[in-house]
Amino acid sequence: MRIRSETEGSSATSRGACAGPLHRLRRSPSPKRGRRGDARAVPCHHSAMPKFPPLKPDSDQMLHLDALRIVGAVMIVVFHFNRFIDLDGRWRVADDAIKAYSLIVDLFFLISGYVMAAIYAGRLTSWSRYRDFLQKRIARLGPLHWATLLAFVVIAALGWTGVINERDPSRYDVTCIPQNILFIHAWGTCKAQTWNFVSWAISAEMGLYVALPPLFVITARGPWITAAAAFGSLVLLLWISRTGETFSQWTYDFGVARAVPGFLLGMWAFQVRGALARLPLARVAMWGLLAAFAVAGAFHVPRTALLFLVYAVGLAGVAADARGVQGGVSQALAPWAQLSFSLYLLHPLALKIALNWVGLGAWGLTGDAMRLWCLLWVILLFPIAYASLVLFERPARDRLATWGKH
Repeated sequence: MRIRSETEGSSATSRGACAGPLHRLRRSPSPKRGRRGDARAVPCHHSAMPKFPPLKPDSDQMLHLDALRIVGAVMIVVFHFNRFIDLDGRWRVADDAIKAYSLIVDLFFLISGYVMAAIYAGRLTSWSRYRDFLQKRIARLGPLHWATLLAFVVIAALGWTGVINERDPSRYDVTCIPQNILFIHAWGTCKAQTWNFVSWAISAEMGLYVALPPLFVITARGPWITAAAAFGSLVLLLWISRTGETFSQWTYDFGVARAVPGFLLGMWAFQVRGALARLPLARVAMWGLLAAFAVAGAFHVPRTALLFLVYAVGLAGVAADARGVQGGVSQALAPWAQLSFSLYLLHPLALKIALNWVGLGAWGLTGDAMRLWCLLWVILLFPIAYASLVLFERPARDRLATWGKH
């Protein structure tokens, strides 16, 4: 998933000398001035750009958070593939542990809140800047979201016409297509998870982007007020969901509200990153807490406790980055975070076509054979996600981000 969604300008054309990233934590040096004081543009040589550029992190100041993003994206893939991993009932313990991995989405919300605070605090000071911000967010999230939505519409149409045996009225709800297009399908506007079902988290993210100016009004009052808002929203949601499904299971049914505590916690973490930097062994704590979360579900730890553990993982990641000491593991994993959003939105198609239709339906795989088939598709999703990023998402993002500005 992003889910850190701050990768505008990371395309091949925006990483060259002709144009820097749209948003980076480090400011680029001022351009050299000509005799008349005009900024000289560095000529672009697009023909020299590699067709398949290497993956690079957006910032060298968030390598631990980037590492969490890519590991978290894989955990989400495993969570959804899990329905095919234990078909023979021999992996019951693993099945119990993996069921908790859906909470990784809440880690994404925390990371997103941190990054939004780091990049945009004090910058959305006018309607034009706010409009440009939203345009960039839509340019980042929209193309692949809309493309996968279209793919599932095609699948549903093939089912409706009898070409394939695929019928799921609640998921393929035509009345919820407009909400999906407008990113509002996790705002209580639909009756179920529809179409590309994981995209509810994209809708939740978009809701928080829309609400970012009032959130910055809160954070501008200081870290204590931000902490109070984060804690208050968490307590409120726990109270509201006390008699039924806990709020950390909300998706289409106000998943946008579910995202609020984690997002605010991430914004607070940015404000107190200096204090978090003093935490000893933060890097070790981050990986240790993540490992504990990975197995805790097998011991039937309550979901709310697991949610707090996920938040702790995110805060430890912030602390590790704030210390400025980067570990080899995080440095190696961070570039792969560029694929986290693509992996998140593309894996439901692999789940439907490769695992369900081919693996189970056509070949009748089960047991170890199905587990190996699942593993193969976890691996294959990486080059597929890379191709999507380079050949489709980045070009589409660049076009949408500048649309109407020429």
